[in-house]
Amino acid sequence: MTAHLFGPNRQKVGYDDQEWSVWILGMDDLHDKSSLAEALEFAAEHNAIFAELRLRDDSQYSPVMYAVVLHWGYAWNQAVEHSFGVDCGHPECGPCTVDRVLPKAS
Repeated sequence: MTAHLFGPNRQKVGYDDQEWSVWILGMDDLHDKSSLAEALEFAAEHNAIFAELRLRDDSQYSPVMYAVVLHWGYAWNQAVEHSFGVDCGHPECGPCTVDRVLPKAS
């Protein structure tokens, strides 16, 4: 599969209705997450494990695997979201929070 994850011709690899998820490239698994922080943590843990497996001399894991954070189905990168004029979803992003609709306190 050839996919463009970033740039003007980027392709959706996840689902429209899931704000945050992690795509495990190589296994083609999607893992729904409830926040950006949860997705980043999950991706970081898995990428570290994949690196460890890849570096072992006795590893049976020759396929390369990566964990990619998705935002509304697209590969997420804060700078890329900003370049498209999209709210990056980071809760403390200054440029995005200016126009972000915040839920009312109950």
